[in-house]
Amino acid sequence: MKIGTIIARARRATGLKQKELADAAGVHVQTLKRLEGGSGAGYETVKALEKALRKRGARWEETEEGVRLTVDLRDERG
Repeated sequence: MKIGTIIARARRATGLKQKELADAAGVHVQTLKRLEGGSGAGYETVKALEKALRKRGARWEETEEGVRLTVDLRDERG
């Protein structure tokens, strides 16, 4: 599974729009759109997106079967 697909799934699972995630990660929204669409991205960009998603409770790990995506759902009130 490509990293863009994983990031897109994690983003949707955390309820973020592309612009919200891009802003939180400090990357341009077009970069995120290209990544989710199948283009590659640099290591620093992917790490910034991963960090922003982790703050929202999403994390993933590679397994022998593929990728395991875990999302901790949090109450918006804290």
